[in-house]
Amino acid sequence: MRRSAGRPLTGLMHWLSLLSVAAIAAPSLAQTTATTPYTLDAAVAEALATHPRLSELHANELAAESRVDEEHDRLWPTVGVSGEINRSTGNTAPGTFFPAPGFVPISGAPRGKSLDAGSWQTGVSACIGWDILSVARQAAAIDVALAGRKAATAATDAQRLEIAYQAADVFLQVLESDEALRAQVANVQRAQVLLGATKPLVTQNLRPGVDETRAEAELANARTQLARAEQTREVRRAELAEALGHAGTRVEVVPGTLLEPVDRLHIPKANDISGHPQVVQAAAAASLAAEGRRLVKVEYLPRLDLVGALWLRGSGLYGSPADGIVPDIANWAAGAVVTWSILDIPAIQARARIANADYAAAIARRDAVLLAVSGQLARATAIVEGAIRVSQETPPALASARAAEQQALARYQSGLAPVVDVADAQRVLAQAEIDDAVARLEVRRALLLLSRASGDLGPFLAHARSGGGGQ
Repeated sequence: MRRSAGRPLTGLMHWLSLLSVAAIAAPSLAQTTATTPYTLDAAVAEALATHPRLSELHANELAAESRVDEEHDRLWPTVGVSGEINRSTGNTAPGTFFPAPGFVPISGAPRGKSLDAGSWQTGVSACIGWDILSVARQAAAIDVALAGRKAATAATDAQRLEIAYQAADVFLQVLESDEALRAQVANVQRAQVLLGATKPLVTQNLRPGVDETRAEAELANARTQLARAEQTREVRRAELAEALGHAGTRVEVVPGTLLEPVDRLHIPKANDISGHPQVVQAAAAASLAAEGRRLVKVEYLPRLDLVGALWLRGSGLYGSPADGIVPDIANWAAGAVVTWSILDIPAIQARARIANADYAAAIARRDAVLLAVSGQLARATAIVEGAIRVSQETPPALASARAAEQQALARYQSGLAPVVDVADAQRVLAQAEIDDAVARLEVRRALLLLSRASGDLGPFLAHARSGGGGQ
C-alpha cells in the first residue's frame, strides 16, 4: 500500500522538478546569450594579445632598444658649424668673440685706453672634436644598454608566462564552477523528488509530518548551495574577463576535451631550469648589474680630446668688406686637450661601491629565483601525483554514492528507511558528483602548474587541445 501511494506521484514530481530547475537556470541562460565564448587556446591567446601589462613591457623593450641606438651614436666625434656677429671696442686685440664652438679664444695686450664707438666682428667656423678615450667608456655604455635590452626582453617573457598561466588557470576554475553548478542543479532535482515523494505519504499518514519538514529543509539547503554555486561561477567569470584584459565583460568557456577522463599521463622530469623565463630575467638583471659595475671602472680614465677648427673672421679694424660684417680672414687651429679631474675620484669610488653592492644584490636575487623555481617544480610534481591519485578514486566513489542514493530512496518509499537516510545519501551523492568532475580538472590544473614551473605552457596546451591531458 505504501508503494502504490508513493510511486504514482514520483514521475509527476520528477517532471515538476525539472521545470522548477529550468526556471532557476533560465536567468543564467538568458545572460549567457550575449557572452563571448572562449576555448582554452583562445583565452590564452587573447590574454597575451590584449593584457595592458604586456603593452607596458613592450614599450619598455622599445625604450631599451632606443637606448642601445643612442649609445652607438655617441661613438662618433662631434662635428658642428657656428656663426657670430658682434660689435666691440677696439682697445684690445681685434677679434673679441663671445664663447662659441669652433672659435679659438684670442688674447693680447691692450691697444689703448679709450672706450671708442667700437667695430664690427663677424665669423663663421667648422669644428670637430673627438674624445679618444671615450671609445672605452662608450663601449661599456653600449654593453650596459645591450644588457638592459636583454633584461627588458626577459621581463616581457616572464610576464607573458604569468599572464598565460593566470588566464589558463582561471579558465579551468570557471569549468570547475560550471561542473559544481551542474551537480547542485542535480541535487535540487533530487531534493524536489524526495519532497514530492514525501508529501503524499505524510498526507496519507503513512509517514510522520517531520519527514515532510525534513524534506523541505533539504530542498531549501540544496537551493542555497545552488545559489552559492551560481555566485562562485559568476565570480570566476569576472576573474577570467580580468585575466583576458576585458574586465567588466561577460565571457563563456568552451570546455572542449578538458572534461574528458585523464589518461596516458606522462610527467616529465624537468631538471634544467636555466631556460625558465624567471631565471632568464634574474640572470639578465645580474648581467646588467655587472655591466654597470664595469662602466663605473672606466670613469677613472682621463678625457683626451682631439680638436680642430677652421674659421673665417671679419673685423672693421682691418678693412674687411662691409666694415667687418663679412668675414674674410681665414684661420685654423688643431690640437689635443687632456683633462682629468682628480677631485672626482672620491665620487667615482663611491659609485663603484654602489655598483658592487648592486651586483651582489642581483646575484643574490638570481640565486633566490633559482631556488624558488626549483621549489615550485618539486611542489608542482607532488601536486600532480596527488591529483592523479585523487582522480582515480572519485569514479568508484561516485558510482557507490549513486547506488546508495537509489537504494536509500527505494527503501524510504518502501517504508524500510527513514527520510534522514535519503537526505544523507543525496548530500553524499552531490559531493561525489562535484568531487568527480573537479578531480579531472584539478589534474589539468596541476599539470598547468607543472608547466608553469617548467617555464613553458606549450606542451600543456598542445596535449589539452588533443585531449590527452598529459605532457
